[in-house]
Amino acid sequence: MRTTLLPLLTLAVLAGSSAANAFDFNWEGAHAAGLHQRYVPAVSNPLFNETPYITTEVRPVYLHNKIPSDFLSRGGILNVVAAEIRVALNDRLGIIASKDGYVDANFKSALRDDSAFVNLSLGLKYALLSDPATDSILTIGAEYEPPTGNLRTGNIHMQGRGGGFMNLFATGARAFGKLGLQGSAGVNLALDGDNDSSMLHYSAHVDYEVLPGFYPLLEFNGFTTIDEGTRTPLDFEGVDLVNFGSTESGTVLSAAAGFRYHFNRHLQMGAAYERAVSGRKDILDERYTVDLVIRY
Repeated sequence: MRTTLLPLLTLAVLAGSSAANAFDFNWEGAHAAGLHQRYVPAVSNPLFNETPYITTEVRPVYLHNKIPSDFLSRGGILNVVAAEIRVALNDRLGIIASKDGYVDANFKSALRDDSAFVNLSLGLKYALLSDPATDSILTIGAEYEPPTGNLRTGNIHMQGRGGGFMNLFATGARAFGKLGLQGSAGVNLALDGDNDSSMLHYSAHVDYEVLPGFYPLLEFNGFTTIDEGTRTPLDFEGVDLVNFGSTESGTVLSAAAGFRYHFNRHLQMGAAYERAVSGRKDILDERYTVDLVIRY
């Protein structure tokens, strides 16, 4: 438990004077008057590609994931409904809960269908650098995911086993007029390596405002197993959605194209189509992601 809490305690120390003033809540966070006004978060990989901006928002997400035909089940569909929550304590420090929701898993063969809740998560993030003059921001974070879910297929558990995960990440953004760039990287560490697999995750995002409030975007995501589990003798993993604890897995890369549209300062929507672009696909063939960002 001490090692689990250490990254969160480290973040609290780094917050310094900002943490000391956290009870003088500034719900607008990094987007308060005189600070950052541009906000175009990534659409794909919503679990790991965390926005660097400190915000107060609710983000409902729907994800439709098509499983490749050469997968163990000869294909299938994963439908995910979730709601991410973020709370700005001030312009530098925020609380995040980026994983929750319900998955409806439908396999064509071999594996049993199931519908269940996934793990929950909770963490902190802190902006090390925040420069509204150049529209630059760099943020670090830690998020703990206890094994609260109960999604499974037959005897194979896809959530709710082992000791959960600790996700440590860094994420940054920079804007150049109408052009916006964002990148993130982190490690999702299984706290029980005999049950679950640990992986690196990394993402890149570019957007451009072609019309007022309308931002076409391109995104790239990668997932690389760095410590394989021993729970199931399989040769694939669940990338960002689930974890099989497989004894053999590797790297999955994907590319996405989509857009964001701002209805107003407090409401925007995003949509993206994503495909695996690496030889290894695991459970990701193609995917549609749609979300709403309801911001304070």
